[in-house]
Amino acid sequence: MGGPLHLVGLTADGCRIARDGGGGYVVDHTTQRGIWQRVANLPAAYAACELFSRRDALALPRWREEA
Repeated sequence: MGGPLHLVGLTADGCRIARDGGGGYVVDHTTQRGIWQRVANLPAAYAACELFSRRDALALPRWREEA
């Protein structure tokens, strides 16, 4: 990344959006704290946060218990 990070936004579910010293945007989600993912621009950062929150909310299929 291109230098120090400056926090730009924080979503309700804890996804952090920051701008690095090189003018790029990165996102970090609470489930993967410390792992910044580079994105193309600010709208892409919010879209990535939305994908993270959807991934956390996906329901797994329940196994049927047979009697």
